[in-house]
Amino acid sequence: MRDDRPGTRTFYEEGGFEIPNVFDTRNVSVSSYRVAGTPTTFLVDSDGRIVWRRYGYLPGEEVRLRQKVEDLLGR
Repeated sequence: MRDDRPGTRTFYEEGGFEIPNVFDTRNVSVSSYRVAGTPTTFLVDSDGRIVWRRYGYLPGEEVRLRQKVEDLLGR
């Protein structure tokens, strides 16, 4: 379920974000994936398993996420 509300589109466009975003009007993903806040970031392996989850954001978090991705890719 893509969130195509004008405010969300503006936020993503102005921020230069190129990541998928969803708007779960029925809270399916909230309960299925134990979303506890926003942002919530998931790293999913090639088998569809969640191998890393982070709630919220801290400066430098993108460095840790990049390392996790590189680890999964075997780099």
